[in-house]
Formats: sequence, structure tokens, C-alpha cells
Amino acid sequence: MEIKGGQLRILTNDELYEIHLATLEILERIGVKVSEQKALRMLGEAGANIDVKEKIARIPHYLVEEAIKKAPSGFTLFGRDLKYKLKLEDKRVYFSMQGTSVHILDLETGKRRTSTLKDVENFCRLADALENIHHASSAVVTPRDVPENVTHVHELFTGFRNTTKTVDGETYGQAVAMDSIRMASVVAGGEEELMKRPLLLGFYNPVSPLQHSEKLTEGLIVYAKYRQPVLVAPEAQAGATAPVTLAGLLTQQNAEVLSGIVMAELTNPGTPVLFGTVSTIMDMKTGNLALGAIEAGLINVATAQLAHYYGLPSRGTGGCTDSKIPDIQAGFEKAMTLMMAALAGINFIYDAGGSLESSLTASYEQAVIDNEICGMVSRALRGIEISDETMAIDVIEDAGPGGHYLDKRHTLEHLGKEHYLPTIINRERRERWERAGSKDLWEVARGEAKKILKEHQPEPLDRDIEEELKKIVKGVEKRESEHMD
Repeated sequence: MEIKGGQLRILTNDELYEIHLATLEILERIGVKVSEQKALRMLGEAGANIDVKEKIARIPHYLVEEAIKKAPSGFTLFGRDLKYKLKLEDKRVYFSMQGTSVHILDLETGKRRTSTLKDVENFCRLADALENIHHASSAVVTPRDVPENVTHVHELFTGFRNTTKTVDGETYGQAVAMDSIRMASVVAGGEEELMKRPLLLGFYNPVSPLQHSEKLTEGLIVYAKYRQPVLVAPEAQAGATAPVTLAGLLTQQNAEVLSGIVMAELTNPGTPVLFGTVSTIMDMKTGNLALGAIEAGLINVATAQLAHYYGLPSRGTGGCTDSKIPDIQAGFEKAMTLMMAALAGINFIYDAGGSLESSLTASYEQAVIDNEICGMVSRALRGIEISDETMAIDVIEDAGPGGHYLDKRHTLEHLGKEHYLPTIINRERRERWERAGSKDLWEVARGEAKKILKEHQPEPLDRDIEEELKKIVKGVEKRESEHMD
């Protein structure tokens, strides 16, 4: 059964319209800085007012409105097994693993350490097995044992090898983006097939306030050219890189997202995009990003509403925490931010699985726990079906006063659909729990993660495709090595 949100709203239609008008004023009067020359020239040729010296593009309202019309209201992202697909449209909700963490909670010691390429492999395999995690995120952690300039090809190769679910594609610079396109084209069966059935999800993060970096804009242009979907998601911090008021942050963020979408649609009209956010508040006590803050949940709800207002699919961040370990703080921050994003109808919720410490750290155990949280949220989104069958008058009559329903066929037929059946949550009585070793959830999840990594084997990648991908990886390594000399 498909999972749909959209029940939660915090802004009225009039308030959405006010944000829209304020956004158009910002784009036309203040403008955005575009560091990539090709994009700046493209905006100027389309009618934007360009300050060449300052690299500022002031974008008229009609360019923004045209881009919104050209961007599709939905699209499908495919895994390497084309039977696996995410239909990012309407108010469907999907959950993703976290991405780009630079540390790992070691599965054996529980201590934080630097992430490696083996961790990328393990997390992709884990995501492949976890039923409530829909997107594996080949950039789930940043492997620090691989040279930085070739990380992108190792991550993507590892992702394609270890999951049939959907994966990320790197966009940091033209060369990096093209490497990802070449690899995905091999898996898809050619560039034309890749354009018909996209396999890459590109990440494009405007730099708040109101800036578009050179490298990421290069990647955006490449992905748009090859019609690979791109999520446009600023990481504005209220009180630091955006106004302290959430309304101010939303207005600035809206200008950053829409200007990114304008560039994507000018490059190739019809480019699939996700209207996104990674924004939250700066914690004024510490000066740190607060991804687990309740305000992050509010920003996600409002972002979903703005995406629906424009008729565009959305990307948000939920299931986040600022806690350093899988503890009570992690549990309530994750549950609140994930539930709010999902209820609002964010189509693609990033960082939903495995994220700790504002996504700086990834945890195998936390990914298993988060799979359970995602399952419970999914059940909540399905709501309660009201029909003659579910109201069950005949079954109630058959049981009668003082009867029970344990032996009823109706119970067996509806149990799996009506009740979420947890895999690691303990509902036993205390005495039985104590006899089993009094294990806390962290310990139980560690055992489950080890079991999955020992037993689960993803569907193998076609041998010829694997060899072609290896050649590309080796070619990129050689190219980058020569550049270093």
C-alpha cells in the first residue's frame, strides 16, 4: 500500500501567497550570486539583469513562473533493478538513509571512528535489507580511506554493487557529474535509456544566503542536460545564514530553491527537480547546527506546503538528531522531525535512517532502530480505513458480549494491514525480558545489524556491467593522479 502524507498544514493559502510574492521581490530586486559563468550568461540571455562584476543575477518574475510551469509535477527514480522505483509525486512519502557522514559508531566497540569504503558497502547492504528504508544513498558515509578526488566513483560503484534500491549521484563539478553519468549509463544500457529511466539523484545545495557555487552549478547543468533529477535544498540556519524568524528563513530559502530550479529548467526544460530543504536553526547557546530541533520540523512542514503550492515534488530532512549516540534524545528528536515531515507530505525524506550528531556520524544500530520508526510512521500515514468490512458488525455479532476475536478469520485477514508488527521493539513482560538478558534497544539493534550484514546478500550486479564500471573507476583514478603530478 502506498504511503501518503499531506494531512499536516501550518500555513494558510494566503500566507503561502505572501511568501511567494516576497520571494519574487527578493529575486528581482536583490538577486542571487551565481559563480558559474555559463549559468550566469544563460540567465542573462533569458532576461535576467546581470551584474557581471559582482556575479549577481536579478531574476524577473516571469522567468521564475515559467520555470515552475516547465518543471514536472512528479517523476520516477529507478534502482538498477528497474522493477524497483520511487514515484516522487503528489503526497507519496519515501524514507532515505542519511548521507555524507564522516564518522561511524563502530559496530563492535560502540566508539566513534573515521568512516571507510567498507562502511559504504555495509550501509548499502543494510539499506538493501531494511524494508522501510526506500533509498540506499550511495553517499551514505564519506570514505576517508579513499583519495577525496576519486571518492565519487568509488561510492557510486559500491552503491550499484550492493543494492538494487535507488542511489545518489555526485554533482560537485562538471567532471565529477559526468563520471556519475557515465557509470549510470553503463548500468542503464546507454545514455538514452538513462534519460528515459533515471538512476541518479543529484544533490544541489545553494549556499545561504542567496548564493550558487561554481562547482555545484556545473553539476546541476550536467544533470539537467542528461535529465537526471536534482534536489535543490539549501541548508540555511535561522539566526546565522538566514533571518532568525522562520518566516524570513522560508522566504530566503524559497528564493534560493526557485533560482536553482530556474537554472535547471533553462538548461533543459522538463528537468525533474525536488523542491527541498535542509534548513533549521542555529543553536544560539553553542553556535552549532540543530537538525533535531522542533523548528526543523516546522520548516519541513512549511516547505512541503510551498512545494504543493507550486505543484512540485519535495525533499526534506526528517529523522534527525543532535544526539551523539542512540539514546532517548535521539529517539524523541527523530520521531518528532520524521513524523512532522511525513505528515506534511514531504515526498523524499533524507537522513531518515542511521543519522546521529547532526548527520556528522552514522550508526548501524541507529539505522536498524530508524527502520522501525519509519515503519511506525508509515502505519500512521495510512490512517484508519472505514468500511463495512473494517467496522466488522458481523464479526462483533459472532463474538457477542463476553466473546473474543483470537480465533476469527477476520483477525487473521486484517492483522498484518491494521497493526504495525515491530521487529526489534520489545513488548514482552519484564520477567521474560530479564530472562533474555535485559538488553536495551541499542544492544538489540546491534545484534540485528550484525545478523543482516552476515546473512543478507544483495542481488549481484551483472558481471559485464561490473567490469565496465571498474574500468571507469580505474580511468578516473588515472586521470586524477595525472592531474596531481
